[in-house]
Formats: sequence, C-alpha cells, structure tokens
Amino acid sequence: MKKSFFLAFLILLGVIGWLASGLIDNYWSDRSTEAAERTASKGNSTAELLPRVRTRLIEAQTVPERIILLGSTEAKRRVRLRAQTAAAVAEVLASRGQIVKRGDLVVRLATDDRPARLRQAAALLRQRQTEYKAASSLSKKNLRSKIALAEAEAQLNAAQASLEQIRVDIERTHIRAPFDGVVDQRMVELGDYVKIGEPVATILDLSTIIVVGDVSEHNVAKITPGVSGTVVLVDKRELTGQITFVARSSNSSTRTFRVELDVPNPGYEIAEGITAKITLAVGETLSHKLSSAVLTLDDDGVIGVKAVDDDGIVEFLPVTLVADTPDGTWLGGLPRTLRVITVGHEFVRVGQKVEAVPEQPSGT
Repeated sequence: MKKSFFLAFLILLGVIGWLASGLIDNYWSDRSTEAAERTASKGNSTAELLPRVRTRLIEAQTVPERIILLGSTEAKRRVRLRAQTAAAVAEVLASRGQIVKRGDLVVRLATDDRPARLRQAAALLRQRQTEYKAASSLSKKNLRSKIALAEAEAQLNAAQASLEQIRVDIERTHIRAPFDGVVDQRMVELGDYVKIGEPVATILDLSTIIVVGDVSEHNVAKITPGVSGTVVLVDKRELTGQITFVARSSNSSTRTFRVELDVPNPGYEIAEGITAKITLAVGETLSHKLSSAVLTLDDDGVIGVKAVDDDGIVEFLPVTLVADTPDGTWLGGLPRTLRVITVGHEFVRVGQKVEAVPEQPSGT
C-alpha cells in the first residue's frame, strides 16, 4: 500500500516537473524575445534621431573666370590752361561745355604796348645787322680789330633775341586749346587781370574715356594690359574696352591697385564721373553653380558651403566667388565632386553625423 502510494507520488512529481519546465522555457523565451525587440527598437530609435538634410551631388564645370570691379569714368586727359604773360582779358571766345579743336582760341589777353615794343625791337635788329656788316667788311680789310667784330656780332645776337622775346610774349596773349576737347571750366571773364601762372580754363579730352577701378591684391596678378572687359554704366549703357594700365603700387589705406580700361567715346557721349561696373575675363576655372541660399559662414566669418562626406559627416568647405549670374552663383575652391547640403544646412553643425536625403533631379 505504502509502496503504491510512494510510486504514485513520484509519478505526480514527474508530471509537475515536466509541466514546470515547459513554462520556464516559455518564460525565458518570451524574455529573450522582448529583449531582442527592445534592442531592435532602441536601434531604430537611434536611427530616427539622426537629423535629415537634403543634399545634391554636383560636378565641377569649366567656366570663364571673371573679376568684377566697381569704378567710375575719367577723361583721357585734363589740362588747366594758365596765363604765361600778365595782361587784362580782352576777349573770351569759349564758354563752359563748348567743344573746341586743337589750336582754337579760348581767351585773348590785351597786347597793350607789345606791338610798339615789337617794332622797336625790329628796328634795333636792322641797326645791328647794318653795324655787323660794316664791322665785318672793315675786318676783312684789316681796318677793324677782331674784338670790335665780335662785339658787333654779340649786339646783333642780342637784338635778335629781344625781337624773338617780344614775339613770344605777344603770342602768349592768345591762349589756345592744346588738343581737341571740351571746356569744362573757365575761371576768367572779360576785363579780369591775370598774372603769370593764374588758371584761365580747364580742357577735358573725352575722345577716349577711361574707366577706373580698384582690384584687390589677391586678383591683381591675374590682370595684365591688353585684357578685354565690359563696362555697364549706371544708366545701363554697355561698353567694351581694353586694359591699358595696372598699377604696380597699392593704395596704402585700402591695399588695392588702380586699373584703367580705355573705352572709345565718339561724340563725347560719356561724361566724366559716371559710376560703372567693370567685368574682366581673366581665364577659365573649375567651379560649381549653386544658389546663393546654400552659402553660410563659419565661426571665423569665412564664407563657404556645408557638405556631407562618404561617412555621413557634415563638413565646411570655403569658397571663392567666380561669377554671379541671374540663374545662379559660380563658386570656386571646391572639390571636383561633392554632396552639398541644399536644405537644412543651418540646423546642423560641422562634424555631426546626419542622414543625407538626395533631392530629386531637377534643373540647377
């Protein structure tokens, strides 16, 4: 009896153990599944936490390199006419703004007693010529010493010089234009008395206009005389010209170099002092065309773009401006191929890992 009861008890314990082992296996299996799910969920959560940015894969293109300067127009030549003799203004023949030709009379000064002094000098010259002829004839006959002949010759030369001097002084009463141009200023009026060296008028040569700009020390080596360029005036007139001068010393305050571009100006249509935009073609360079919206600044104020490398890390790349056109900005200094951030660059930092989402192909 006891033996049967003991066997039944053992059988019951075996059944209970078998059932318990199944429950334990299911429990640990469920715990393992839950742990795996939590691990996968954590991984998915980490991936979802990476910031997304829109990127575009771009290739560099060969484009003309241009240098753009702001400048202004200047006259080819400017001269301030000054009185070379003292006299009163007897006649004013050119007004401000008048076009004059070379040799045209601008102002005439009073001759006063100059004609009388001219006649006196001419008479003295004739006397000295007669005296010299007589002295020369007597010297040949040994009736006059060589010293007397030399004195007669010296007096003749002095008389000739005096006559030439008064002739030049009379000519200086006629103040003429030294070249074709425009009377920009006139400082005297009829009846004014001018002394030697006083200004009378200013003449501008506008047959060729000079467009002047200042180029930075970084670009001055790229510009040489003979380079062609275009000029757009403030009134939208577009002109073409050629570089004729590049300064070899910089402005001490701005560290820029003066550049001069000659532009033909038939009819004197272009005035001096007009604001102008100068565009110079200085060669070709590899560059990328991008919207200016992708440009940003680093902590040092350097302008550039943000891109994503092959590992998904944000990097900052400095750029140089090659050209600015209505449909985009051409930037230099970048790798030939790069994945630039077009949307979201302002929300990520350099060195940060991001999820790069390529943008759909479209026009640049």
